[in-house]
Amino acid sequence: MKEFIANKIYIDEIPLRFLGMQLGTRMTVIQMKNNSLFLHSPTKLTPVLKNKLDELGKVSIIVCPNKLHHLYINSYVENYPKAKLYAAPGLEKKRKDIQFKGTLEDKPDQEWSEEIDQMVFRGCFFMEEVFFFHKETKTLIITDFIQSIHSYHNLFERIMGRVGGIFENPSPPRDLRLLMRLDLQTARNSINRVKQWEFEKIIIAHGQLITKNAQYVFNKAFDWI
Repeated sequence: MKEFIANKIYIDEIPLRFLGMQLGTRMTVIQMKNNSLFLHSPTKLTPVLKNKLDELGKVSIIVCPNKLHHLYINSYVENYPKAKLYAAPGLEKKRKDIQFKGTLEDKPDQEWSEEIDQMVFRGCFFMEEVFFFHKETKTLIITDFIQSIHSYHNLFERIMGRVGGIFENPSPPRDLRLLMRLDLQTARNSINRVKQWEFEKIIIAHGQLITKNAQYVFNKAFDWI
């Protein structure tokens, strides 16, 4: 785990293969003002990671932002039984073995609303994803709706990145774009809501962190809608 913004946001990055590609994945850890921790899209809980989390503060909130990012939550339930676990729309039906505190809604829970805003990105036929905005650091947190492949990936991954439209181009993969085209107006409404946040950085789960010209990158990612 490494520091993204001093004493505010940390990230943990691990390898993750998907469809034969090494995409990697990323957890975002927000250190709240009361020193509790807000975990977004949890990664594999190794002893080293657990020690680092425990040094930072108390793990209080764990969110799974869409129905795909849930692979490692069992170990968090076991190790942090008092933490409140929230599911993205559609995930509770998929993971009936997990007792969630609730489903993430189109507005933040009172427990974190002073520091973190959120909205449900609707308009993709396959799934809904919850976007988060950390107010103090002006950081937008997205999971799968913006991804990128880069020159350091292998040849197969670079080819697939070009096919998917995300090679050196942070944006929704082509398959998600096609699904959004089935409900363009709803997708546009979601995009316009995100644009109301004055973000300066974007954390994504798959690809390079976006630390400069974040609003330009976001607008370019969705300029096809």
